[in-house]
Amino acid sequence: MNNKTYIRKSVKGYYISLDNELPATAYEIGSTYQDFLDNKWMLLSEEQVAFHVENPTASVKEVLDMQLTPVPERTLAQAKSEKIAAINSYDSSDAVNGFNIINGEDTIIAWLTPSERANYRSSIDAAELVGVENLQLYVGEMPVTLPTQSAKMMLAQIQLYADQCFIVTKQHIAAVAALETIEAVDAYDNTVDYPSKPEFNLTNE
Repeated sequence: MNNKTYIRKSVKGYYISLDNELPATAYEIGSTYQDFLDNKWMLLSEEQVAFHVENPTASVKEVLDMQLTPVPERTLAQAKSEKIAAINSYDSSDAVNGFNIINGEDTIIAWLTPSERANYRSSIDAAELVGVENLQLYVGEMPVTLPTQSAKMMLAQIQLYADQCFIVTKQHIAAVAALETIEAVDAYDNTVDYPSKPEFNLTNE
């Protein structure tokens, strides 16, 4: 007995093997890919079944057409777009955005966003204006009390570090944009040339 292989959209996995051919008088039988999308029963030919066996990951349309869809060729523009996305992702990651805080036996890695730096800059300016000698800041989840001048210096160093990282990121993007082959783009290392993270020892502050 030769089994009949059908495909139907509502069938789990799409493929089903039956002992006998389904009567057209009782079932909606289709022959095109649109018929498959309309959830009609589709009887596969022996050639289509063989194609599916040889290409188990082929889509239903590819099986019906008995032809694999060519994989679109990756272009230089796509490669550059992917690499620039990787550059921006690395720039915003903890690998770049961070500084080390040493406070006694504790060391944490923290970061201040541009808006947080702007807020603290305003706080430091206000503290200087009214003569406040010590200022409490939150670095990550850790409260830190510093002399106002030390806080000002710390914030300046963090800002300069952020500016340097921004420049390196822009340089990487410009370098990738100038590359002329996909191989060169893929080989480009966008993690180099970033400055070392600032480190602040608060133990003696």
